[in-house]
Amino acid sequence: MKLRSPSKRRDGCGFLVLTCLFSCLFLVLNSVMVVRMYPVVATLGPAFLRNRGVEQMMMFVGPVLLIFVEWWLVDTIVDGLGYFGLRRSRGDESPPRHPDIR
Repeated sequence: MKLRSPSKRRDGCGFLVLTCLFSCLFLVLNSVMVVRMYPVVATLGPAFLRNRGVEQMMMFVGPVLLIFVEWWLVDTIVDGLGYFGLRRSRGDESPPRHPDIR
């Protein structure tokens, strides 16, 4: 039986559990933010925002769209930190080259 090296990162059950927990946290925080901010935006914005149907749609769609934005930001930050950690460990100060550029 061959064991994997401990330095390799594996995505498994723990990764999925943490992803679900953070998504739930993001959803709760986004819902609170949308519920608090929408009335202010509706009074300052165009008249169609005060329609009951538009309000219900924004209360549902707003937090879900914000989750996508937040996970995109998390991925961008993690990728950036990983790149800087790789540069620091190699002692390389030059930017990475695209594989198609020779």
